[in-house]
Amino acid sequence: MNKKDLLPIILIFILFLAYPTIDRKFVAKIFPPKAKPAPVAVEPATAPALPADTTLAAPAASPDAPPPPPPATQEAPAPEEPAGPEILTVLANDQLELTFSSHGAGIVQAAILKYPTAKNDPTPVTFDFSDQPAAAPRGYPGLRELASFEVTAATADSITYRKTLPGGLVLERIITLGAGYQLQLEDRLRNQSAAPVALHGYGIQAGFMENLPGEEGRQQIPLLGVDTLTGSDSVKYWAGKFDKWFPASGPRQMPLIPGPNHEPTPVDWVAVKNKYFTQILTPTDGVSGFGRLFVQHGAPVHSSFLGLFPRTSVPIQRVTAYLEMPDYTLPAGETITQHYTFYAGPKVYAALKANGPHQEDILQLGFWRPIGIFILKIMVWFHDHIWPYNYGLAIILLTFLIRVIFWPLNHKSMVSTRHMQEIQPLITAVREKYKNDPQRQQQEMMALYKEHKINPMGGCLPMLIQIPVFFALFTVLRGAIELRFSSFLWIADLSTPENLLRNYLPFGLNILPLFMGLTMWLQQKMTPTSDPQQQKMMMMMPIIFTFMFYSFPSGLSLYWSTNQVMMIIQLARMRKKHPAPSPAKT
Repeated sequence: MNKKDLLPIILIFILFLAYPTIDRKFVAKIFPPKAKPAPVAVEPATAPALPADTTLAAPAASPDAPPPPPPATQEAPAPEEPAGPEILTVLANDQLELTFSSHGAGIVQAAILKYPTAKNDPTPVTFDFSDQPAAAPRGYPGLRELASFEVTAATADSITYRKTLPGGLVLERIITLGAGYQLQLEDRLRNQSAAPVALHGYGIQAGFMENLPGEEGRQQIPLLGVDTLTGSDSVKYWAGKFDKWFPASGPRQMPLIPGPNHEPTPVDWVAVKNKYFTQILTPTDGVSGFGRLFVQHGAPVHSSFLGLFPRTSVPIQRVTAYLEMPDYTLPAGETITQHYTFYAGPKVYAALKANGPHQEDILQLGFWRPIGIFILKIMVWFHDHIWPYNYGLAIILLTFLIRVIFWPLNHKSMVSTRHMQEIQPLITAVREKYKNDPQRQQQEMMALYKEHKINPMGGCLPMLIQIPVFFALFTVLRGAIELRFSSFLWIADLSTPENLLRNYLPFGLNILPLFMGLTMWLQQKMTPTSDPQQQKMMMMMPIIFTFMFYSFPSGLSLYWSTNQVMMIIQLARMRKKHPAPSPAKT
């Protein structure tokens, strides 16, 4: 192996280590925060009155009009005491069970029925919103978090709330549970007074999201995020920026998407999420609201890796999103109606795509998203159609398919490397002969390549072409909810490290990374090189990769181990079919 053949391997390794940072920096470069937004409060302009009994629609923006006012960012007032007894109502289908409260007219508990809390615990994943009801109306006098509503109707799949607000305004809310994970909301606001009523700050609490127990992330790295869709069809990822934008001391809030002057940017939908689940609020009447983001920190956490490198962090405990509708003036005696959809469920590609425009982008698949989506679909298809319907087997089949697709390229790379080894003495002689004349040396090298019909990049290009697939696989396997609690052979959960004997050892025993390191070492031994120094350097790669993969999800280690085994098979086949040629004479 010569130095040029070593280049792609080093490049892949560097990119692999730096990929999460590169991905975040890439996104941040497109949607950068100009500066840490300071809390602001701007008095809103009153919008023109609407005709009677109409559906809210976003007013057309004049080119010369000032930017929409940001939502008030003062600390939210404390919840008012409920005026009446709490009435709980449960709406359920085969995938979702939602408990609603008359105190807030929102969701106080959401159970995702087909997803267990833990590996050996059939209790469904349940989110408790009792202190801050999800999908609840907010932002108008009398509409604090636990405001008491009257239940005027209830059926097996719907419930109707009613509340009289200050100023003669009456809110009627109709909630209907559909199929899957989708909820339909209809809010009717009627002005029963004799004077116009200004609707300022009215909106919907999109809900909050917390990490599930045991899924806080390696070394307490927050896995929470808030995504939005703007008029430019751009999805914003906030998950990796909380620690930078929100100090660990005290509660913080800010415009969801700050504009150039820290004014909020209209958003078409807003989602809060953790690693595997999300809640999405979408106005369905063409209204672009203005979002606010709230962040709450937890208690300090002291951690270390294998007893080394102790550190203290203050993890993000909760993220909350609020969608505020544009300001309106409601004339006396008239009614306006606003419709929303609310999604509460897993981050499954098909379900998100069917729920609304670009909501599948909530899956953080990185820069190589199209490739990642294709890989995810293939993996799910393997699982759903090939017995015994196991995601471990699906990963192996997926790896096999990718290796077959790239088999010709890998073969070409190996043959090119073998030819480069053949003429290595000639290359060394040319370099030594013209070491003081770089231009002549380059000319002689190119003539040598041409004479022996060798492409000096033949060993690099096939490997570089595979880099997008490699990183797409990495992003898919590290965050796919399909792997959560999926077992394979001795592996209890493909979404986490194996952690065998963790009750008996200072740290869990992970067999797959060790096996992967062994296969990488064997592969290096099967790939001879004429440069002993390069050989020593390459033999360090198995150690580095083993250490790096040791804390990765076992699904990733399974993929890489399978890939290495297939690479060894291909190397052995090529060595048998194409024996090493005798070195060229100088």
